[in-house]
Amino acid sequence: MKHSHYLTYPSKQLLTFSGLCNGPSYPNSMKKLSLVIACSIVTLAACSKSPVDIVKGSYIDAARTLTVANGLNKRPLCKSTQWDSFKDDKGRVVVQYKCTIVDGEDFQKEKRETYLQRITKDAEQSVASAIRDRDSGVKAIEEDFPYTRNLIERTQRKIEVIQARPQQGSLERSQIDSFRYQLEDHERSLERSRREAQQSLARYENSILTAKKWNNPELLNKEAMSRHPIYKDTSEIFQWLVNAEGQPVLTYGEIQAKDVKGQEQTLMKYNQPHRMLGLASQAQESKILDYLQGIGMASFLGVLGR
Repeated sequence: MKHSHYLTYPSKQLLTFSGLCNGPSYPNSMKKLSLVIACSIVTLAACSKSPVDIVKGSYIDAARTLTVANGLNKRPLCKSTQWDSFKDDKGRVVVQYKCTIVDGEDFQKEKRETYLQRITKDAEQSVASAIRDRDSGVKAIEEDFPYTRNLIERTQRKIEVIQARPQQGSLERSQIDSFRYQLEDHERSLERSRREAQQSLARYENSILTAKKWNNPELLNKEAMSRHPIYKDTSEIFQWLVNAEGQPVLTYGEIQAKDVKGQEQTLMKYNQPHRMLGLASQAQESKILDYLQGIGMASFLGVLGR
């Protein structure tokens, strides 16, 4: 902004800055006073820039081709932008840029609904699977393991055949002992199978109860909401400190939002705010999830959920 300054003297003749050097002749003391006043006015004009103006006029890139104002004020991602300055608890001047994101109202709705559909289907399948397992266990108990019982019957017949021989010698006794050992082993196996079947049946019944309990719309909705919460007023923040020399220093950046209780939540804190500032100024995405993916922050999707 160009400033036009005028100084009034007793003679009521006006002097501009250019006239201080080439204007009418005055005593040396008057010329010196005029120069001091003029320089003071110039200095005050230079120092009159606000902290916000200082930050806006600083550069994003090392080549000093893109100012902060030009890089951040017209972004597709932002529904509106707001600049503020304030003092922190240490008395330092902080300048804050806030971009209110276009689709920042419940931007996880689609992901939450998709997740809810998936876990609902999984819950229904869990119930069906548990019922199939229970029915299979019941069938096994009813049939009483025909293969093992068949082995028992065949072994018993072999013993009976040997015992029916007219002559019973050491060979016959040895064969009978061997088949009796096999018979006992088959019988133990049958009892073990029957016992395990009863235990499995109890587990299947418990699995059905658990699956049915989980297959509850209220619980499933709660799980989906926990995995992909509702956020509103989602925004991106950058903050600078303006030091005593009037130099801005970028110190912080984040994406924040309000939860369902209206509490501010930090969804992503930028570990490298300088790098993120450059990426933000170049990004063409208008949706927050696309933006996060576009700037190489796919890991952010893990904080909001899978």
